Amino acid sequence: MDRRKQEVRNRIISAAFDLFLAKGVAGTTIEDICERADVANRTFFNHFPTRHEMMRALADERLLNLHDVVFDRADQPIPARIVGLFDDIAATLGGSSDTYRELIAEMLSAAGYGIQRGFALHVTFLELVKEGVARGDVTTRHDAQTLADIIVGTLTGGIVNWTVDKTYSIESGFHDLAVALADLLSAENG
Repeated sequence: MDRRKQEVRNRIISAAFDLFLAKGVAGTTIEDICERADVANRTFFNHFPTRHEMMRALADERLLNLHDVVFDRADQPIPARIVGLFDDIAATLGGSSDTYRELIAEMLSAAGYGIQRGFALHVTFLELVKEGVARGDVTTRHDAQTLADIIVGTLTGGIVNWTVDKTYSIESGFHDLAVALADLLSAENG
């Protein structure tokens, strides 16, 4: 994609994200997004055939940011890194607004919950598991693909719990999930 086209696409995604946070997903129209991004409606649809496709692109962009967060803790064993990552995600989500909760639910839905092999979230955790196996701090009792499936499923399951149940304590729930994952992943346990 050429630079100008990518800039317009990024402007649309950025405008949508800002508006979704301010007005909620349901309260934001494509016209609102186009106005904020300073593009015509047809330009929006040239980049995104549907609103759902734009939401998927927004989710993909956010998942790419997660990759950087996952690999920022290179000095820690992978099981400890998982606990820290889940705790950080919980702290961020726990302090967020109801409109952000709605946005996260919509992004997960649009991205197919991100659990499919080959998609950004799965690839990130597969890379992490393989790194842990190579370093000797992740078990070899299970193959890397299966462990990545379990991490992604656990993460998205916890987020789904948070998006649909306002009484779900994301801080303690995520921490408990991460500790269980760390135990499963640890090379010391097998």
